[in-house]
This record gives sequence, structure tokens and C-alpha cells, in this order.
Amino acid sequence: MPRAFSVSNLIMWATASTLSFGCASSENDSNGGALTTGTTPGPAASPSPSDSASSPVAPTNSTVPTESASTSTPSGNPTTGPTGPTGPSAPTSTPGPTGPTGPVVPGAGGNGGTGPTGGSAGGSGGSGGDASAGGAGGTVSPGAGGAGGMGAGGTGGSDPGMSGRSSGCGTEPTIPSNMYNNGERISITAAGMERRYILRVPDNYDNTKAYKLIVAWHQLDGNDVQMYANDYYHLFPLSNDSAIFVAPNGQKNGQPCSTTGNGDGGCGWPNSGGSDVALGDAVVAEIKANFCIDTNRIFATGWSYGGSMSYKHACERGLGGTKDGVEGYIRGIAVYSGAQLSGQCTPSTPVAYYGSHGTSDNVLQYNGGVGLAQNFAGANGCDWSTPQQAGGNHVCTDISGCSDGYPVQFCSFNGGHTPDPSDGGGGSWQYQLVWDFFDQF
Repeated sequence: MPRAFSVSNLIMWATASTLSFGCASSENDSNGGALTTGTTPGPAASPSPSDSASSPVAPTNSTVPTESASTSTPSGNPTTGPTGPTGPSAPTSTPGPTGPTGPVVPGAGGNGGTGPTGGSAGGSGGSGGDASAGGAGGTVSPGAGGAGGMGAGGTGGSDPGMSGRSSGCGTEPTIPSNMYNNGERISITAAGMERRYILRVPDNYDNTKAYKLIVAWHQLDGNDVQMYANDYYHLFPLSNDSAIFVAPNGQKNGQPCSTTGNGDGGCGWPNSGGSDVALGDAVVAEIKANFCIDTNRIFATGWSYGGSMSYKHACERGLGGTKDGVEGYIRGIAVYSGAQLSGQCTPSTPVAYYGSHGTSDNVLQYNGGVGLAQNFAGANGCDWSTPQQAGGNHVCTDISGCSDGYPVQFCSFNGGHTPDPSDGGGGSWQYQLVWDFFDQF
């Protein structure tokens, strides 16, 4: 019977160990040491009570009177005097012109036009004749108000089949250009802490084109510097300049990690009080405000502790959902050898899910990784059945019956705790598979 172990057991790493991400030798330690534990792990570890806390939040017409006709006064003998001529009729007034068209914004109609003044009184009756009736006054005809214009189009909604555009589209970023594409660390405040992240933007960035956004969460003992060094789990070279990548930096002992070298011992994602989800919220909001992001194509990925944080991020912030007053934005995730280490969460909003796990993983249990996929299969309306387990080469299973646009794929491989498994000979098969998974949306 497997022995239970705590999150702290899970996150102890052998600093002497290194693990290849499938890159050149200069990147062999780009993902820090492997998680180690002195005991055989049981089911996915339960977080401390603080891990399960919810995330703070860290959005008159004047009426012209009709004139009265004047009455002529008879003179002379009324029995013999000739009848006076009839006074001329007043001219008919022309209706007032239509008011001007209202402006497009805010769409108010134009003011009505003013009608002309009514006709003058009829002429005086002839001497001694009957009084002639005066001409009728002209009718005031106020102009019709201008038609209201249509309001400006809103930003993209949460329909996963459509492209949404962030507020950064068509504008110049306020983040200076010397703060990205070079490993510089960008400061940001989240949940009352001064955190940081590293940003990578396509060299040919065009602010009229909406890009995918991919958040890469590092593993235990890693950091944002390491994510930048290994091209965000090696996805940046595969993106063909279609995505913007960001790597938030973790925390330890209740404080932001601060090491500026490659990796940081003990740095991870405990998510105490929801502080790491709040960091994700802040980073995504800042990138959307500065760059042109497709708001319906924001993804997250990570290995081990980073996989745990990717799971938590999607569970709390699934696109189309709302939690703690915050609208969700994560369209899909890729979890490598993950578990629930950043707070327990059962998803209720569908999110496209890719997971992989080694059958001989002695750090985070294989069945725990399968369980994460099963949780999202439930949210995605799939007909769950246990994925095939690898015996030789890796085996990927597409869970059947999932809602359109919300697949669940799980890849089993014969190996241990690694983000870049190989079937032996050559590099890892995983990077291209994950990029293709994201790129299908």
C-alpha cells in the first residue's frame, strides 16, 4: 500500500541532479534538479490549508403661435357700399428641414430644425364691404431629429471558436522594448508582493495581428530565467512567430524568489492565499494591455510543480467561467508529470487538456497524473475511460465524447519524472505534440 507524503516531501530536490530538456548540453541543467523523496509516493499530495484558499482579486420645440386674422372695420352705408375684395391668402409654410445626423459616438440624435414663421394676416376689406377673413397662419413644422449612430464594436468575447482582440491591439506597448526578448526581468505587483516575469515577443511583432499567449510555469527549484533559457519548454521555436510567451517567477517561504541565475533552490508555487493565481491574473492582464493578444487563445503549461500550477491556473481561470469575481481566460493547458500541489481544485469550466506522465515516476505518482486528466474530462463532457498505459514506446489516448473544441489527450510513456521523454534515440517527442495541441485552436 503506497505511503502518504506531504507537499514538502514532494518538493525536495537533489541539487546535484540535472535533467535534460532535450536541448544542447548548455541547457542540460535548464530545468533544475529532479524532485526527490525518500519514500515511495502515494496518491497526489494534499496541500496545506493555505493552499486551498480562494484567489484574491488581486473591471422644446418652441411653438410659434399662429397669428389671428385682423378684421376690417366697415365704413359708409352698409346697404349700398360695394363688397370689398377678399384678402390674399397667407402663404403655406414649408416644413422645417431634417435635423443633422447625430454623431457615431455617443449616438445621440441631432436637434430638430425650426419651422418657418406662419403667414401674415389677410388684407383689409374694402371700404364699406364685409370684412374679409384673414389668411391662416403658417403651420410650424419642427425638423425630425437626426438618427443615432451605431456604437463602437466591443472586444472579443469568450466564444472559443472566434478570435478576440485585447486592448493592446493597434497601440504601442508601454513596456519598453529593452525589457523583453533579452531575458530582462519585469517587475509586477500581485497579492501585495513584488513579483516578476520574463517576456518573449516575436521579432516581427505586428500590433494589428492577434497572437496566442502562452504562460510557462517553472518546476520546483527553477525560475523565470531558466524558462527563458530553454525557450519556454522549447515551444517558442515551434510557434513560428504566432505566439507571445511569458514566464512568471515563483515564491518560497512566503516571499518572492529573487535569484537572478539559472534556477533557484526551493522556488515553486505553493499558491498560499491564491497568491500565485493572482500573479497569473496580473501578468496576463498586463500583457493583454500592452500587446495584441487573441483573448480566446491563452494557454498555460508546466512540468512537475509547474504542471501543478498550470492545472490550478486552468481550474480557477477557465475561459468562459468566473470565480471570485474574476473572469476566466485559459483556453487550454499542457501538464507534464503533474499533481495537485498548488491547492485542491475540481474544474467546472471546460478547458482543453493535454497531460503526460511516466509509468515509473517515483516523484509524483503516475495514477495521480491520470487523475488530473480525468478531472478535466468530467468538465469537458467526455466519456471517460482509463488511457492505455505504455509498455514500450509512448502511447497517447484521445478521450472520446468530449464537447466540441475541448479535447482531453493523455500520453503515457515508459520512464520517470521528466518533461522531455524519449522513446530512445533522438530527442523528445513531446514538444511538437504539445505545440500541435495548442495550435489546433
